[in-house]
Amino acid sequence: MSLRIVRSIVLLLAGISAVAFNHMMSGFSVMFGITLSISAMLTVAYLFVNFDKAFNPKVIMELIADGFAGIVIFTYPHSGELFFTIVFAFWIVSMGALYMSSGIANLNDKDSLPLYLLTGIILIVLGFIIINYTSEDMNSVNYLIGFAMIIYASINNYLYFTKKKEV
Repeated sequence: MSLRIVRSIVLLLAGISAVAFNHMMSGFSVMFGITLSISAMLTVAYLFVNFDKAFNPKVIMELIADGFAGIVIFTYPHSGELFFTIVFAFWIVSMGALYMSSGIANLNDKDSLPLYLLTGIILIVLGFIIINYTSEDMNSVNYLIGFAMIIYASINNYLYFTKKKEV
């Protein structure tokens, strides 16, 4: 199994956990930080194992976004619920932008372009919704964050297995 799939499964499990177990924001922010740190480590391992293969800028950008957001969650001294939602919104908007740019840049796979664009738009919209949450709405933000993570990881897995069948 590819390390890329393991990364998506880790993110999918974190998203399902956010929706199913109704974590408190402080507990979920730690879990999200751990998930992103594991995700970044898996991406580094994937790049190390595949160092002799073609360079994929999307993988590097995912590594930067995962690593940056994971490190910031654990190292910023004054982090609270609002800070966590801003970090998550940054992460999910950057993942949405990566989906859109990957779909447009991938000239070999025109059939998946609508899925890339739709997913990118959905993730960007969810990121902007999350960043505009008020302190009164914070008790429901975990569901939206979990939903965004589920969408991201599910589409990632779907595209991976669809491309594997074509090869």
